[in-house]
Amino acid sequence: MRIETDVLIIGGGVAGSAMAACLTDKGYKVVLVEKSEKPQDTARGDHIQPFVCEILNQWGVLDDFFDAGAKKRAGSLWFDESANFLMDANVSKLDIPQPFFMFINHEDISEVFLKFASKDQNFSLYRPIINCQHVSTDNDESLYQLILKDKTELTIATKLVVGADGVASNIARKSKLERETFRYERALAVLFSKDYEADSDNNLRTYLTDRGIVTMIPRSKGGCKIGLTIDRNEVKEWKKMSDQDYTNFIGSLVPEYKSLMMYSAGIYPPSMIIAKRWTKDNLVLIGDACHGLHPGRSQGMNTTIKCIDELVKLLPVCTDFNKQRITEALEIYQNKMQGEISRLLESNHKMGLAMDKFDRKSKIAEIKKYVELEKDQEKGINYRMNSAGYGVF
Repeated sequence: MRIETDVLIIGGGVAGSAMAACLTDKGYKVVLVEKSEKPQDTARGDHIQPFVCEILNQWGVLDDFFDAGAKKRAGSLWFDESANFLMDANVSKLDIPQPFFMFINHEDISEVFLKFASKDQNFSLYRPIINCQHVSTDNDESLYQLILKDKTELTIATKLVVGADGVASNIARKSKLERETFRYERALAVLFSKDYEADSDNNLRTYLTDRGIVTMIPRSKGGCKIGLTIDRNEVKEWKKMSDQDYTNFIGSLVPEYKSLMMYSAGIYPPSMIIAKRWTKDNLVLIGDACHGLHPGRSQGMNTTIKCIDELVKLLPVCTDFNKQRITEALEIYQNKMQGEISRLLESNHKMGLAMDKFDRKSKIAEIKKYVELEKDQEKGINYRMNSAGYGVF
């Protein structure tokens, strides 16, 4: 069977589903394909900046997140390892449209976007699929062969192809869009606790220790996620540890949590991915397929949504949607956004390298920085605006 569409999105994670949501009710025919039936990894980022909340509100999907259980977060509280207060990075008093961070468990994010997109009769979702293979391209469309789980074969004829298939992107590889990858020295270890109780503002609580930061991140369904970095040579032993061992380990870094029971959610080797070109003819990469960031600043998902918002604004209207106009729009998009992303990647990369080398000397410098930010009103506001998404990019 042959299906004709305007946009084919390959990948149904946060990037692909957000793209579908942004295109909703704009007149485009959209097909999204995804190979997995399961929600994405629960240990990934779930922290949506105020600037991005503003974007989601413009799309009309923000309330859908709250209906699905999302909550508001005032910001972050910073402490040293002995729980001495350093800074309150609250955004609730900033003069911005959405003065809060929104958080929802990561495994629910793409489902909210997909449910929203499904309200549009021009949207079709095929999940799970076994294979999606490019077969040919002519003057105005690209053809993809799709095989569903029940072995049904479909031919998708599309005018725009969106590669949203993550860090291991087959679309980027098969399209010969070269990407550079940098792996950081320290791995990100993630723990969960069901017993943690957040404060009334659902703040993150971040502790500066001799071996790096330890962050307590409230989850929307209760409990918290704990993030920290470990050396790669510690990974093998870390995987062998018991739940009590994890509690003892965090308690040795931050004594306040010596009795908080926790368990492992996984270990992730952070990397930075940079595609030299984001586009090729009528194909565009988005999300981790294009620019993967170190997770230390929770910028990946937020940056992706910002990029999608700009991309869709530049697309030709559905009545003038042809390959030539699409290719022109994608070139404008790349030229406009790549410089912004390069600056963000550079800033994020410096942070990742600093986390690799974090030690007691780094801790003392960071403590001093946050004490000064708490005292200096102007610098404190600038810091909060940056964390809210109004800084770099």
